[in-house]
Formats: sequence, C-alpha cells, structure tokens
Amino acid sequence: MFSPTNKLSRAARFWERLATPEFPDLGPGPRCEVLPEVTLEIRLLELTREFNLSNPAAELLTATALLYHDNHDPAHNRVEDRGDRDACLIHALLHRREPDYWNAAYWFRRVSGHPIYGTATPAVIQAAQTPEARAVLERLTLSGNLDPLALVQECERMAKRPDTQAIAYLRQVQHLEFAALVEHLLT
Repeated sequence: MFSPTNKLSRAARFWERLATPEFPDLGPGPRCEVLPEVTLEIRLLELTREFNLSNPAAELLTATALLYHDNHDPAHNRVEDRGDRDACLIHALLHRREPDYWNAAYWFRRVSGHPIYGTATPAVIQAAQTPEARAVLERLTLSGNLDPLALVQECERMAKRPDTQAIAYLRQVQHLEFAALVEHLLT
C-alpha cells in the first residue's frame, strides 16, 4: 500500500497523475495536452484525500497544478488573498508566466530564500548539457543556488531575444522549480 508519509512517493504519485508531455511554456501557454480545470480538481481531490492533506496544503497543491497546466486565472484565485510564503511563491510563478516580470519580481522578493531553490539547484545544474544552457546556468546561479530573480530576468531576456536552446533549458528549469515546489508542499 502507498505510504502517505513518504514524500518521494507522494511527489511521484502527483506527477504520475498530472505530468504533461511538454514542460510548461515560459509564457502563459496554452500548450497541447494540458488538463482542464475540472479534470485537475477531480484528480487533485483524489490525491489530497489519499495523502490526507490539510485544506490549506491541498489548496496550494491545487493552485500549483492549475498553473502547471496553464489554468492561470483559477490558480491566481486560489493564492491572491493569501499571504503565506508558499502562496506568495505560487503567485510569483504565475506572474512570471503571464508575463508580468515586474510583478513577478515583487512577489519573489517577498519569498527570498525559499527552500525550493536550494532543493532544485543540483538538478538545474545537471540539466545544463549544452553551451547555451551552461551560459544561462551561470547567470541563474551567481549566488550559488538557483536565483528566482535571475530566472525572471532570463525569461524577460528570452521574450525580447529568443534563443531556442536557451528557452528549452529555461522550460526545463521551470519544470524543476515546479517539481521542487510539489515536493515541498507534500512534506
């Protein structure tokens, strides 16, 4: 039987039910093969019951999944009136993807030092396989860990001067950021 105390198993179970064939776009999307809001909510209700999550944790996990699946407005509705650190982080991710870079930076400053960035850093480093990706990685990790404000700047830079390989890497970084957030929410 699945053990709800095993965070890796819980995160794996989340991605088993909610992964998409492609990583999220840096912008709002929508991508093909994302799940609609109602389908996501049904799957998440099943998961949150299975994991015995508190209502606040379930709301944050739902907002995260909605955003991952390009359902920006419903995700925003779930976090906009909350002031806790995790809700502010989801709010920042949402504004980065809109794209509203200034607003995203504002929200990222409110969650400075969020633990998911230390968690995601090793995978982000390992994912930098091309010279373009390594150049982006250098800008993203000047402080030692993945810097969410540097990620906002890179996304804005790519919006102005797209580089296909750099964008592919940034989409992977963004996915790793979501994966670290899901793992964090399930602990």
